[in-house]
Amino acid sequence: MPYRSLKTGFLVILSLAGMIPWIALSSGPADLNDSDIPKTGGWRLETASSPYLKMHADNPVEWFPWGDEAFAKARAENKPLFISIGYFTCHWCHVMERESFRDPEIAALLNRHFVSIKVDREKRPDIDDAYMDYILATRGQGGWPMSVWAIPDGSPFFAGTYFPPETRYGRTGMRELLTRIADLWKTDAGKITKTSHRAVIELRQMAVRVVPLQVITDTQVKTARSEIAGVFDEFHGGFGHAPKFPQPARLLFLLQDDQPESVEMALHTLDRMDAGGIHDQLGGGFHRYSTDFEWHIPHFEKMLYDQALIARAYLGAFAVTGKKRYADVARSTLDFVLNQLRDDKGGFYSALNADSPVEEDDSRHMEEGAYYTWTWDQWTSALGDGELREWASSRYGVTRKGNATGEPTGELAGKNTLYRAKSARELMGEFGYEGEEANRLNEEADRRLLTARSQRPPVPVDDKMVAAWNGFMITALAEAAILLDEPGYQQRAVDAANFVLTSLYEEEGGILFRDWYRGARGVPGFAVDYAAMAQAFLALYAASGEEKWLLLARRIMARQIAEFWDGKNGGFFGSSRDTGLWVRTKSAVDGATVSANGMSIETLLSLAEFSKDDSLREKAWRAAAWAGGQLRDNPSAMPYILINWPRLLGRVEDGEIATGDAVTE
Repeated sequence: MPYRSLKTGFLVILSLAGMIPWIALSSGPADLNDSDIPKTGGWRLETASSPYLKMHADNPVEWFPWGDEAFAKARAENKPLFISIGYFTCHWCHVMERESFRDPEIAALLNRHFVSIKVDREKRPDIDDAYMDYILATRGQGGWPMSVWAIPDGSPFFAGTYFPPETRYGRTGMRELLTRIADLWKTDAGKITKTSHRAVIELRQMAVRVVPLQVITDTQVKTARSEIAGVFDEFHGGFGHAPKFPQPARLLFLLQDDQPESVEMALHTLDRMDAGGIHDQLGGGFHRYSTDFEWHIPHFEKMLYDQALIARAYLGAFAVTGKKRYADVARSTLDFVLNQLRDDKGGFYSALNADSPVEEDDSRHMEEGAYYTWTWDQWTSALGDGELREWASSRYGVTRKGNATGEPTGELAGKNTLYRAKSARELMGEFGYEGEEANRLNEEADRRLLTARSQRPPVPVDDKMVAAWNGFMITALAEAAILLDEPGYQQRAVDAANFVLTSLYEEEGGILFRDWYRGARGVPGFAVDYAAMAQAFLALYAASGEEKWLLLARRIMARQIAEFWDGKNGGFFGSSRDTGLWVRTKSAVDGATVSANGMSIETLLSLAEFSKDDSLREKAWRAAAWAGGQLRDNPSAMPYILINWPRLLGRVEDGEIATGDAVTE
């Protein structure tokens, strides 16, 4: 399942670390009488502007959306909250929904003893970040689905990720866990409440303990370079062990680094990703991440933000090397988005699901990768049983038994994912063909495979449109228009920008909204939405030279500063002052996407150069000084900020950028 590991700077909250064994060791069933429980189910989610929430509307669990109604019920009935956070394209979110939230007995436990809240992390990143900070502090790593138990005011006291319905594989089952927590709340609610409040206080204090850097030097870049090299997989590319994520921010940093070894790490990773199963070899685009260290077996969701940022990495590789193969991957990735994720209004949908229907007439029976994987019979049906099949099998690593091994759910057993198992030279040597015949076989096999795949039940689309992710895509298209000399990409970027301006932006007041779903706007946007759109407008200005895009970038950034700027320590909070949460998070870490602070530093510096506004440059410096302080021991976690490190004052003396003391307010 997708996960995030412990952020540097987090300390395990000792009082909470003891909470987990306290729950795990408790015993005795909760007092439960199912006969008088009204099973109203998740009907409150039917009208939600979230595909993820809607998919739980027919659950027997009495789900509430995040809001006053749920908290008022928890207070009135003195019940703890169960907060389930996920997203539409998350495979394990679908698994937990099928296994636990459709189960009548588990639903009965939730309905009787808890107030259950369902949250779409993509619509409410502020909620997700707050509870993720808690789970990272207490468990060391987190992921989705995220399962949080909290007291009635929302302060957490226990959290985890995926729980199976029954205890197995070393994981406590939902049925057992809910019973134990309900019993603990009945006997020790006061103790739980005190522990929860201590956790909230500790998390708030963590946010203010950061001491910004007083002087910015090249130490952070050198340390980050060394840290990245230390986890680089020199054989298969990428960083660390399985699961492997593309980490485009890290690739962009390495590509612009002045050390040849850094560029080589990025290029080798991009080459291996291109050849791997994480790259859809037939339809273009990249899956979310690889479950193995060789990039062969992906989790199959295709996220808009991944396509945009990965395309930028391949564009960067093309800019550095001039090699056509990198331009080709960037182009095919952008074209996949334009063909599969573009709305007729010009904006871009969020994602394609990891799971898809197995049969046309049974949309509820879905399996991961059903659209993309191949059994031997499906393979033979598409290619025949002759030479073409043998050629394609050797090329893509397809076997009779299947090459997708090691999947714990068993859904990929006996199936094949497609990756380029052999180079063109190896294939020609094996079969004795010249280049022209090899190209003919490749084209014929791919044509037949695409035709066969297109007849399968389509992959469900998450068709909400998120401001930040549209911003990522606009930036990628604008950069592609310049580097690939393709005006069509610029026009599509303009179309998307106009969609954002008409559907997600209120000119009066300069308010940007988080998302749009079938005519309905979501909540006001977060710092990442403003940062991504300001960056996108600047990219359009670079591509077109039209002053209106520069003016819009300035307006968006001005609003971002007004809503999110931390006047005390520098940098941007993720949410506005009236977030209503128990903690206001602020991060410089680049994860699956680029941090709001990373994009903002880049934009502030560019706007300062255009306008000669020293106050913008000062804010960029203060944001970087704060980020450097937060990630003092792990600067490789903020690679996008480090891309702009040398620009912060632009005056280098003896390897050090002269800055003076940090300014405080």
